[in-house]
Amino acid sequence: MTLSLRPWALFGPAALVAGGLAVALIAASDHLEHPALATALVLFVSWSFILAGLIGWSRRPHNQTGMLMVAVGFGVFVGSLTEANHPIPYTLGVLLGSIFIAIFVHLLLAYPSGKLISRRAVALVAAGYATALLAPLLESMFPGDLDACKPKACPDNLVEISRDHGASIAVTVTWTVVAVLLFAAAIFLLVGRWRRTTPGLRRILRPVYLAGALSLLLLAVGFIVTPFSGVGETLVSIALIATFTAVPFLFLAGLLGTTIARSTGIGRIFREIPERATPSEVQDGLRIALRDPTAEIAYWYDEGGHYVDIEGNRFELPEDTPRRVVKRLEYADRPVAAIVHDAALLSEPELLEAITGAARIALERDKLLVEVRARAERYRGLLQAMPDLMFRISRDGTYLSYNAPTDRDLLVKEVVGLTLSDRLPQELADRIIEAGLACIERGEARVIEYALDFDGETRHYEGRFAPSGEDEFLMIVRDITERQQQQRELEASRQRIVAASDDARQKLERNLHDGAQQRLVSLSLSLRLAQSQLRKNPAEAERLLEASREELAQALEELRELARGIHPAVLTDRGLEAALEALAARAPLPVEIEGPVGELPAPVEAAAYYVVSEALTNVTKYAQASSVKVTVARSNGYALVEVADDGVGGADPSRGSGLSGLADRVASLSGSLAVDSPPGAGTCIRAEIPLE
Repeated sequence: MTLSLRPWALFGPAALVAGGLAVALIAASDHLEHPALATALVLFVSWSFILAGLIGWSRRPHNQTGMLMVAVGFGVFVGSLTEANHPIPYTLGVLLGSIFIAIFVHLLLAYPSGKLISRRAVALVAAGYATALLAPLLESMFPGDLDACKPKACPDNLVEISRDHGASIAVTVTWTVVAVLLFAAAIFLLVGRWRRTTPGLRRILRPVYLAGALSLLLLAVGFIVTPFSGVGETLVSIALIATFTAVPFLFLAGLLGTTIARSTGIGRIFREIPERATPSEVQDGLRIALRDPTAEIAYWYDEGGHYVDIEGNRFELPEDTPRRVVKRLEYADRPVAAIVHDAALLSEPELLEAITGAARIALERDKLLVEVRARAERYRGLLQAMPDLMFRISRDGTYLSYNAPTDRDLLVKEVVGLTLSDRLPQELADRIIEAGLACIERGEARVIEYALDFDGETRHYEGRFAPSGEDEFLMIVRDITERQQQQRELEASRQRIVAASDDARQKLERNLHDGAQQRLVSLSLSLRLAQSQLRKNPAEAERLLEASREELAQALEELRELARGIHPAVLTDRGLEAALEALAARAPLPVEIEGPVGELPAPVEAAAYYVVSEALTNVTKYAQASSVKVTVARSNGYALVEVADDGVGGADPSRGSGLSGLADRVASLSGSLAVDSPPGAGTCIRAEIPLE
């Protein structure tokens, strides 16, 4: 806490001097009925505000509330100049006698921080000061016929212009209305702020706002009833003095309450928080000590470089607002924790600093525990994100704990406390015990694979083992059913590729034997006959040579057909587009070709060619279609090949080797082949082949 003595040194003597001058003026006044009562009221009211203001100012030098209270007290002293017998001080007292009311309104609207926090409040305070200066000036310029000073006449009014009764009434009514409206606006602002503020700030505002708002209300009533009722004026004045002078005492009570709360709050910190308290108990104790049930503690987590809450979860500190602020606590220039609390505690800095300073000890102590929780929460999150089952198993095969992202892979939902034999087939339980003991005793890493039946479905698993203590081990289980299925499909695909290669070789051998080879043998015989007839019968020899030429041409054509089946020359020489046009030209029905756009890698072009070739062959044989559309395109790094017809549909890839062979060819390039052939709605064969 910062304690400043300068306000006492400057304004303490000034208050005594001002009080002495006020007493002298009142005692010498020849137009005051009850000088003793006036002296007591002026000194009591003025010194109450000044004393309370100096105490607050010295304890909280950066808070302007104390300064404003001192200003109210000196403003009351200024009003006592109206008791002077000389025209100059009397006129100054009349002109400045209402300034303390404007300062009082400023004080209420700025309490407890001492600063005006809204534009409406600034505008209202400015209007209040203007009214406090202008209204007495105009009323003094047009005072009317009535002499307010009894029993003797007042000193001369140095600013008087006219005693016209009409002008006096107009000025009085105008400024009375303005003053009442300003008081009403001030009360409206106070009520609005009360409704919007937090419970903690309401606790601080309640006594001062109650007395201040009543004072403003009584001032407004006094302005209205004074011209009409002397008795009413007296009653209102008595009530106003009571509420007005209560404000500095209520302010002092708040300061005293903060001091008491500070000392008792430190005691509560150690009384409410047990010696081995949990972070939750520390937070509850801090809330009681701060008198803020909404306070939250965030601990600094060094490893993560961020704050965590009392449960170890990541906690983002909020931005400071008029309702909630953050108090960061450090130790040796290192962050320890942060407290998110009601902004009202900023009005009680001594309480906040003392209690947070005491709480820093408990928070530093609990920081390690919260860090452990944060690590546990992080590891728990990692475990929950893993798709694997994890079991912690004792040496004798008892489940100690487990982690399962889903209960789908648990044969028995109850796990902890059961043994391996209770949940698994005995043979598998023995294998797990053997692998686990090998980990514990010899430090060997073991991996086993096994299968389990779930409702008629067989699922395959891989279990990995690691020691987790002297008498326990971890078993990490992963579902490898899909991997096993893919492996089986890969093996079947390889077998089909080998079988297809054998079939292709046998077919090539038969075609060569039955076709080109026979023609070449026949050609050889024809050439020998032609040679033997060359001299004896040239005409016959010429005929034989012509037949041999035709036989040779047919053999060459058959060899070209065989070569086209192995790898079409047009694909190599002219590219995929020309090769697809050649396929379309040989098809017995209209074929529309769209694409490709640009060149494709050679293996992709070959696969695309055979997909279209096989699909057109199937359309010709089975589809009873009237047209076919072939599309080749690029999309997201893939070549898309689609052959769609308007035939009878109902194609089944499993009934023939053609489509399965195409699927294997596409799969060898990491692609996929899909067949969509609903009965009566045509067939669409779609291949997706990665370009890389």
